[in-house]
Order: sequence, then C-alpha cells, then structure tokens
Amino acid sequence: MTAKTDTGKTIAMGRKEYWELGVDIDGDHRMGAWQIKEVVDLTLPPRKTTKERFVTELGEGVKSADVEVKVTYYPSAKHELVIHKEAKKLTF
Repeated sequence: MTAKTDTGKTIAMGRKEYWELGVDIDGDHRMGAWQIKEVVDLTLPPRKTTKERFVTELGEGVKSADVEVKVTYYPSAKHELVIHKEAKKLTF
C-alpha cells in the first residue's frame, strides 16, 4: 500500500503477506504435515473478505494524497499477478 502526497513524496504505508501453509514462495514444502498444526494460519480464506488497516503520517502541510492498494499473487518467485488494484484520492 502506497500513498503519493500532493508535494510529490511517495510513502510506503504498509504491507501484509499471506502464505500457503507449509509452502515457501518457490512452492517447496518446508514443513512436514506434523509441523503445520503448530504454525499460525497466514492464508486467505476462500470467499471471505479480509480487512486490513494501515495508519501512517503523511507529513506536515500535506492537503491530499493518492492512495493505491494492490493485491498481488506470486505463483512462483519470479512471476507476479496483480489480482486487484484500487486507487483513491484523499483530501484533508
């Protein structure tokens, strides 16, 4: 999630990553089935909305910002698929 202020400054507001259980970004299994039960579930549930909140300071004197959010899926380490992208202009 990024914001570009009216002064031209780009600010990284945050990042949230979800991982398939027991599989790294290359698709290799890094855990045995007996170890997965001890891991926090960082996957996105199917057909359910997941809400995230990112809070940041944009700096003094900023009157507006263009905020862009991307949902990206990496089927492999070198291949990126943008699933959803949304941008909004916020004024203060």
